[in-house]
Amino acid sequence: MKTNSMALRCFLSVARHESYTRAAQELGASQPGVHQYVKKLETDLKTKLVETHGKRVVLTEHGRVVYQYARRIEDEESDLIRYLRDDNSLMQGQIRVAGGTTASEFILPTIAVAFQQRHPGIDIRIRVADGETDPGVAGRNYDMGITSDDIVYPGLDKVPFLEDQLMGIAPTGHRFASAKKPITPKDFVAEHLVRFGPSDVTIGRIAPIQDLINTWFAAGGVQPRSTLAIGSLQGIKRAVRDGGGVAIISRYAMDPVVSGLETFELANPPSRNFVLVSRDHGWESNVVRAFREFIMSLEWAAGDPRHFVPAKSRNGVVHARSL
Repeated sequence: MKTNSMALRCFLSVARHESYTRAAQELGASQPGVHQYVKKLETDLKTKLVETHGKRVVLTEHGRVVYQYARRIEDEESDLIRYLRDDNSLMQGQIRVAGGTTASEFILPTIAVAFQQRHPGIDIRIRVADGETDPGVAGRNYDMGITSDDIVYPGLDKVPFLEDQLMGIAPTGHRFASAKKPITPKDFVAEHLVRFGPSDVTIGRIAPIQDLINTWFAAGGVQPRSTLAIGSLQGIKRAVRDGGGVAIISRYAMDPVVSGLETFELANPPSRNFVLVSRDHGWESNVVRAFREFIMSLEWAAGDPRHFVPAKSRNGVVHARSL
């Protein structure tokens, strides 16, 4: 039995969007045309793949199985096209990369600009994907990712390449900024902490960096006062500058001089590693491989006033390297 490739594309789009209308918009086709292609696929496969519940189109049990197989076909077709277009000279190509808030806003842009100075024809697309980096890379939505989450994920390699010690920020003139000793958790008792919140307010998940901060406070026997949670580093810095309290952030999220803000050191500061996330199998384009090796080399960090620190392995050996 043969299946129509356009029918598979229509089915995949309808499944992703749960809508014939949005699928038609994505494909540049008519809504009736998309509906007919899905019906044709059901006829070819002799089974019901989708059901309409109100305005939503949902997959049947057989539809979910077909969706997984269709995704594999789509991925293989995408890999084939990218392989045929791959350019050994790195004169052209595209890289899709995702990361958490700190990585996407303050690390990846630096890496991307430095890489494009060497290879100006490469199109780099960066996505803030808090909590979605691992499944996005595994599902081939992204070529790679940068995150501080080193938990094992099926089908992925996670290689530490950058160490990050957290530090505090306060509005200009705050007592913490002029302190002669590093600030301890107990010093925060009288302060209001602006904390990290999920970027999507409908999700109750604690941001990984906030979990690290909470652990630091708990070790000091302190529960900080906090009634303001913001899912953006820029928003946190704005709130602190406007007098909303103090905050703890990545040292890579601060330029040496920022109007209205001052930094302060923490006693036994929380620290973490950023890891490079990539698939542990399958074809990888020359462009993606070159970008991955460039990240691991830390050549992009040379001369940056934020002083990026290579990650160290458990035996103390610097782990940043070309793979």
